[in-house]
Amino acid sequence: MNQSYWQKTSKKRISQTIQTDISTDIVIIGGGLSGVALAYQLKDSPFQVIVLDKDEMGSHTSGHTTAKITTLHDTLYRDIVKHYDIHQAYLYYQANQNALNEIKSIIQKEKIACDFKENTSFIYTDDPGYVSLIDDMDKIFRSLRVKTVKDEKHLASIGLEHQAIFHPLKYLYSLIQICEKKGVSFYEHSEVTRIERKDDSFLLDVNNHRIQCRYLIHATRYPFIKKGFYFLKLFQEKEYVDYVDEQKGNESYLCVDETKSYRPLPHNDSLVIHRDSKDWYAQDSIPLRGIPYIGRLNKYTNEFVIYGFQKWGMTLSQVAAKLICDLILERDNPYEELFSCHYFSMSFSKKYQYKMWQESKRGMITNRFQNKSIAVLDCQDGMVTRINGHLTAVYKDKKGQLHYLSPYCPHLKCIVEFQKKDQTWRCPCHQSIYDAYGQLLEGPSLYPLEKKNQ
Repeated sequence: MNQSYWQKTSKKRISQTIQTDISTDIVIIGGGLSGVALAYQLKDSPFQVIVLDKDEMGSHTSGHTTAKITTLHDTLYRDIVKHYDIHQAYLYYQANQNALNEIKSIIQKEKIACDFKENTSFIYTDDPGYVSLIDDMDKIFRSLRVKTVKDEKHLASIGLEHQAIFHPLKYLYSLIQICEKKGVSFYEHSEVTRIERKDDSFLLDVNNHRIQCRYLIHATRYPFIKKGFYFLKLFQEKEYVDYVDEQKGNESYLCVDETKSYRPLPHNDSLVIHRDSKDWYAQDSIPLRGIPYIGRLNKYTNEFVIYGFQKWGMTLSQVAAKLICDLILERDNPYEELFSCHYFSMSFSKKYQYKMWQESKRGMITNRFQNKSIAVLDCQDGMVTRINGHLTAVYKDKKGQLHYLSPYCPHLKCIVEFQKKDQTWRCPCHQSIYDAYGQLLEGPSLYPLEKKNQ
């Protein structure tokens, strides 16, 4: 289910599973690109490092991305200037430009075969109502003294040269192999279910075993812990991607009015995002303040978080890896304050507040008042309704058999809803995703939907 082009065209690394108690220096929770890139940064440090993933390395967002390494992050710079200032926009650009260069350098140094290719990355529109967004972005980049280019085929566009595309899983698996040779350990199917602070250490419950460490990093895209209330400072979005067996140019294009986005692949094929895309989906976390949370959970602890890449995780994962490594090794980093977890922007968050309220209202209130008859349910469709006075999630499979589930998301008890497009149950409050039979696919929930008998 939800297998991407990257997963189909790479040979998966097989890692071990936690089967005993462990004492170590550093634990990284999350085997996506940010967690693996951080392990690579720490591989030559004096610390012993392990990386844990509840599923398989790179199997979530990192394995479902469109894999563009770029500093051109939609129209985000416009929002940063509006809600912060031009200096913050400059720091954000420099952090990502440095990360892009570092990724290029790592690929060259380690001779990683990951289909890396430089290209030009564009944002564009053919809708007159969105031209001002492109114009504002052009003005900002000129003020930052960043050279831009245009694509005359579109009504308005702005592009940055010397950006890049690559195969994210070939890159990630290569980093894992390099790290393992340096003594870093990677564990799959090793879900952290509880974290306890004891003196200067952390105790983690994993697969009925205990892991003790001095430094703990959360690199899980979206928090499964409630510390810091990050589940109120982030929300998740699904983005669907299509594989297309043709190529229309070598550059990457992101449409700011969400009509159609495109990036080439190596063999005269491409990836496309449009309103009807359905081949697979990626889940991304969006920070309400606009800028990712990368840093210490609080000022006096060795617990760190990496959250909120808002669809630009290929570049920002390297930003995060370098920053967290510098904090652990007590080195100066010029971007520490920019990505610090200890501030919030109410003005920026207004951009998302209505959408978050509407989705939370559905999960907490509206979806509790469903009472359609299951007789109207088509095969391979689902609904939440009342059966014998109790809210129940019902799925009808392709053979016509009914499957009954609890409709309450185990995370915070919001009511799920069915998405026929990809045959999943989704919690609108915090976007946990379950398959049609209730098995957990994406968190923050840690548990499946409970099965019910009728």
